[in-house]
Amino acid sequence: MEGFSVWPAWATGYAINAGVAIVGGVIAVYAATLGTVLVLLAAAATFLDLAGIAPTTRRLLGRRASQNVVSWGDRDMPGALVLVAHYDSGPTRTRPVRPMFLALLILLACCLARVAGLSGTALTTVQFLATVVLIVYVVLLLDVALSPAAAGESDNASGVAVVLRLAERLTELDYFGVHILFTGSQKAMAQGMRAFLKLHRKELAPGDTVVVNVDDVGGGALRQTKKEGPLLTVRSHPQLAGAVDADPFANREPSDGYAAASAGLPSTTIAGTTDRLEEDTLTAAEEACVGLAEELDEELS
Repeated sequence: MEGFSVWPAWATGYAINAGVAIVGGVIAVYAATLGTVLVLLAAAATFLDLAGIAPTTRRLLGRRASQNVVSWGDRDMPGALVLVAHYDSGPTRTRPVRPMFLALLILLACCLARVAGLSGTALTTVQFLATVVLIVYVVLLLDVALSPAAAGESDNASGVAVVLRLAERLTELDYFGVHILFTGSQKAMAQGMRAFLKLHRKELAPGDTVVVNVDDVGGGALRQTKKEGPLLTVRSHPQLAGAVDADPFANREPSDGYAAASAGLPSTTIAGTTDRLEEDTLTAAEEACVGLAEELDEELS
């Protein structure tokens, strides 16, 4: 067990950022510089948080303790295969946050135009539309913050179950030591994976480490990421992308695979398409990961 601190109130934090930007946009009509500074602060705080650089506004909303569960395999092997599944469940409702950030950027551009002395009906209309989007997002984000926790059978008890089966089967690889990581607080922008990488960064050489993230594989068709990220996207490693018989997709969630790829580690995420529990999908995810591991092991050994 590896403990770490977490700031889980991301939805409320983003709602506050949007609210500050709305106020700044209104003020910018009368005091352009002051309003622009407020919108810039809101956009910067949102960017730093969404990009995984650092939690910002949510630090004001309470800190909690979380844990990662780590089981190291043979650490003397040339390579390290890290099998990852998060064990926390998130809110019942969620929302994509990229449109909110785009609205923040548009509003910031309008405010900067006012600082430059521009005005007119077109500028006012664009600023008004961006503000409306942010107002809607305040409501949506507060709805996320107030929604109950999901049951978590598919997202992500299914991933935990598959990783446990992989730990039983992948015991005779020639190149990779197999290591198991169950992360906490993935739903709070992958803070568990980021804490793990911060603690063990020197032990995980990019040339010798592969991260396979198993997330929400309870039902539907099997998918494998081609790129990941809620804001700035990172492409899955070319040697991993397409190595599984699954549909490629762009994952807009702040997954553990995204956090690993952002840190420069070759990674991929395996996921399903529905929240139903279907034995065939669990079996397909297991076999796909076994095939991926054995193929990589044969190539590298």
